Amino acid sequence: MKLTIDKTSLNLATARMQGAITERSLAQIGLKASESILQIAATDRVLAVYSDLECKVEVSGTVFVPARLFSDVVKELPSGDVSLTLESAYLVITAGENDSYTMKIPIIDDLSWREPPALGANYSENSADVPTNKLSYLIEQVQFCVQQDSPRNYGSVGYLHRPANGNIRLVGTDGFRLSYCEMETLVPDSFLSNGICLSKRALSEIHRMCGDGFAAIKLSIAEDETTLVAQVPGYSIFIRLSAVKYPNYVGVLPKSDPAGVVVSKAQIQAVTKRVLLAADKSRALQLCFSNSSLTLNSKTMGSSEGRETIHLDDYQGEKFDVAVNGKFLTDVFQTTSSDNLLLQFNVKSNEEPMVIVPRTEPVDCSSKHVLVPIKQND
Repeated sequence: MKLTIDKTSLNLATARMQGAITERSLAQIGLKASESILQIAATDRVLAVYSDLECKVEVSGTVFVPARLFSDVVKELPSGDVSLTLESAYLVITAGENDSYTMKIPIIDDLSWREPPALGANYSENSADVPTNKLSYLIEQVQFCVQQDSPRNYGSVGYLHRPANGNIRLVGTDGFRLSYCEMETLVPDSFLSNGICLSKRALSEIHRMCGDGFAAIKLSIAEDETTLVAQVPGYSIFIRLSAVKYPNYVGVLPKSDPAGVVVSKAQIQAVTKRVLLAADKSRALQLCFSNSSLTLNSKTMGSSEGRETIHLDDYQGEKFDVAVNGKFLTDVFQTTSSDNLLLQFNVKSNEEPMVIVPRTEPVDCSSKHVLVPIKQND
């Protein structure tokens, strides 16, 4: 192998590989040069990432290098052209004016290049070009509800599907809170005919792709529904889909729109942060609604207690108390970009979920955050 490539392109492609490198000290990156293309790849049991770069290839070839060392070297290279040359058991990297910088990296033997997974002859029937701005927002509003490790298997995945209204919806829940976001967009009727479950890592990688400056991402589901591929020109992510059977989350959503009040996110976020300084490990936060006011309370057993009241111009309803996990509430505040939030609750029962709805969202996008109340001893 011998080739010349621009440092900026090489650095971008190497950065794309990081999501598929779970054990950095043991992982490897594959480099395959042929004609005028350098293909870079990294794979593990869940993800396979491929990136194609234009370059000047003098000698074709395939090598594997330690992922951590190669990534660190590429990151620090001087600007301009970079030469990659296979010499015996090393990949020699040269860069800088008059090739002033040189680094020899040992190659990894006994590995063979793996072509991208096959999706089946009819996978295109389950494909769609999805706007990146909407897809990015979808993931941002839900990803915080998806845990890397969760005692409930469905808590470690997001559920991407199409509800009865035909929109694309992503849901995340851990059993104590639930967030969903959906977008209206034109896609084929056959796309996403069955829901799929995506791990937190998978969602993070798709979100990373959304930030690469492309207007749309092509999402395709393999014929056997075991693999999702996200593609933009020169960059593909193959994702092994989770086999988790997602629960019927619709049952926890309110059947009708309950009473509600609009609050300033900045104000309630600041008040919540101050009041929670007195909370114990349960992070219990009590919200007490009364005529024209909302009082937030937290306390520990027999010691600290925090309380603050917010004036509410548009709440004239009856007195109502509900306790929620304050940490979950602040997660919503940190996630949404809306300046104002609608808090919805059933004044007849403090055991039904409280719903938080952003008042302003991107065009054709809508989200809801549902918090299950916690019981407190008097």
